[in-house]
Amino acid sequence: MITEVSVGDSMKRHVVTVTASTTVQEAVRIVVEGRVGTLPVVDEEGLLTGVVRLADLLGVFTPDFLALLDDIDFVHDFGAMEQVHPQTILQARELTMSDLAGTLVAVEEHCGLLHALVTMVKHQLQDLPIVDEEGRLVGIASRVDIARSFFVTRVLWGISS
Repeated sequence: MITEVSVGDSMKRHVVTVTASTTVQEAVRIVVEGRVGTLPVVDEEGLLTGVVRLADLLGVFTPDFLALLDDIDFVHDFGAMEQVHPQTILQARELTMSDLAGTLVAVEEHCGLLHALVTMVKHQLQDLPIVDEEGRLVGIASRVDIARSFFVTRVLWGISS
């Protein structure tokens, strides 16, 4: 018998967060020290107001035109572009999470695993913020967290029974 499992059963409850006023430089430090790739942006009451992903932070430090290149296999060395310029470091001190926060995608903690997984795939997410009914951040689930629970409840239990 398969027991219904929600994404709330699969999520991590300890989440590294930032506020809208956190600078890019501070966020980079948090990513490096915490080894995280998704930073939920919360207000004083814990309400999820945005999300900054690793790609958003990396975008501050990479030249804009690189996103336009479809085929980079022919480039063997980016030369001087490999260096982070002092102007970019200064910019990182001024930009905040409110400047970088992308489209907010989250699900409620009672959401089913398949719904959560499809949401992640559709929006190309590696981590999915989980909120309660009021929109307060209560956890975060990675693709691995959700897929593991999905496999355990749908595949492994199905084989053994």
